[in-house]
Amino acid sequence: MKKQLTTLLIASCLLSGTALADDDDCNDPVSAWQPREQLRLMIENKGRQVKRIKVDDGCYEVKGFDQKGNRVKATFSPASLRLRALSIKFGNSGDASDYFDFGTPPTALKTQPTESNKPQNKHKNKPKVTID
Repeated sequence: MKKQLTTLLIASCLLSGTALADDDDCNDPVSAWQPREQLRLMIENKGRQVKRIKVDDGCYEVKGFDQKGNRVKATFSPASLRLRALSIKFGNSGDASDYFDFGTPPTALKTQPTESNKPQNKHKNKPKVTID
């Protein structure tokens, strides 16, 4: 009896740890999902090339290339088609300045937040960006 109780306790701890580790999953109900083709058109209309769209952990995972041929991997929410994560592997023809405007003077970045310029996005699942 004691052995069965120990086994049950260990199994429940392992299962609860797995559930806690999966907080990057999308939880949109399948009935609310947008079609993959709509996501493909949205991406291609921005000048990017889509190689593959698949479902991973309840999210749409897109692999493809940007306008300069750099590899791009992005994760989208299937219901809203909002970007959740972005990873770019730059080749010889690109760097982060292709995606971000670094022309802002450093003094402008040090301004104190006011009510009008405070970030409004307080969601737990903010988009993630990885640049290699």
